[in-house]
Amino acid sequence: MRVLLHGHDERLEAALRGRGLEPVGEGTAHALVTMGPAPMLSALAEVGADEWEAFWAFQTWLRDVLADRTPGHWIAITSTLGSLPFPGGGADGASAVALQTLVRIAAIEYGPRGIRANAIAPGWREDTLPPELDPELAVHDTPTGRLVTRDDIAATVAWLLSPDAEQLNGEIIHLDGGYTITRGSRTDPRRR
Repeated sequence: MRVLLHGHDERLEAALRGRGLEPVGEGTAHALVTMGPAPMLSALAEVGADEWEAFWAFQTWLRDVLADRTPGHWIAITSTLGSLPFPGGGADGASAVALQTLVRIAAIEYGPRGIRANAIAPGWREDTLPPELDPELAVHDTPTGRLVTRDDIAATVAWLLSPDAEQLNGEIIHLDGGYTITRGSRTDPRRR
């Protein structure tokens, strides 16, 4: 299956190929995967316009799919920072919540027309961990004892695009090894 991938990430592209998907950077496809920027901890005053590029990519794709009158599926890869507010997580958290809200609205508005929308909210990823975080502490705080990999994300994308997930629409999948349900002991993951 061809998947239009918004955001260049060679490792995710390779992982998607390993799952039998064909990621493309342009053209038409009935599945769109949008990726926000790598998680970073920064002050709200530093929020940039690139945080919202995923929505514009979705809107362009949606118009094409509606014109073709064919089913489609949007998967927005966001982050768990929308569920876990803490110092420095405002920009990514706001972006994640906004995209997750748009996913839910798209599911309601376009589900009757054969378009599904879901989001994957990965936790801390081993290859994009913000430099302010201690990797050992992040692993310790994750019940599965490891951080999220690109293959974890690719497997979830492949599942969402499979017939096994046809009834899943408007959902936010926390792909974080249980981090969001256990982090309550510290309000700031940068400190022990």
